[in-house]
Amino acid sequence: MKSKPSFALLVLAGMASVVTLQAQPPVGPGPAAFRPGPPAGPLPLQQPGLVALTTLSGTVQDFTANDESVLDGFTLHTEGKKVAVQFPPHLGQAIQAASKSGRQVTITGSSELTPEGQSLFRLVSLTSGQTVITDTPPSAPATPPTLTPTTFKGKVLDYQLNKQGQVSGLRLSDQTLVRVPPHLAAQVIAVAPKESTVSVEGYVQPTGEGQVRLQKQQVIEASVLTVNGKSFLLR
Repeated sequence: MKSKPSFALLVLAGMASVVTLQAQPPVGPGPAAFRPGPPAGPLPLQQPGLVALTTLSGTVQDFTANDESVLDGFTLHTEGKKVAVQFPPHLGQAIQAASKSGRQVTITGSSELTPEGQSLFRLVSLTSGQTVITDTPPSAPATPPTLTPTTFKGKVLDYQLNKQGQVSGLRLSDQTLVRVPPHLAAQVIAVAPKESTVSVEGYVQPTGEGQVRLQKQQVIEASVLTVNGKSFLLR
């Protein structure tokens, strides 16, 4: 006749089972459940693609300028349509001399759309007769231009707007352009409304090498603006 196990033996066996279960490693998802996360660090920069070049021929009309009246484009009449052509300002003198209004030219470049939705043709080279002008970086001046501090006083005639429609300066009654930092434009308008007389401390902005101003005007980079006896630092 078999004897039954004692109560003490049963308790010891139960405790051993609990220890064995607790010692088992936790069960995790199998290989199929693995999902890799995003790579560490910044994503690589997207490399620009190839830009297709186009060649157009036509006549030059209507030279155009940037916010400071510096020549940087013209309108090309070609095949019954008008194309807005733009180039770096340092090519202004060469292009103005080689492509006077009404002259036949051939240009190479690429078409693009500006953030404002304007279609333009970015010039790479221009051929006029035997003259060929290519978009190359401007050479560094042998002697850096000297900025001369100046104090100027005048009446605010209007506000200068950039191509985004934002105020970028004050246009005085003698056509002097007082440039102001864009982030301060709203405050400048508030303290210097039209017809107000202002005093400006700053530097006369020289015309860069190769550049042409379509309008004769003085451009001042303002550092201090005084209106009605109150002075404001423009930074």
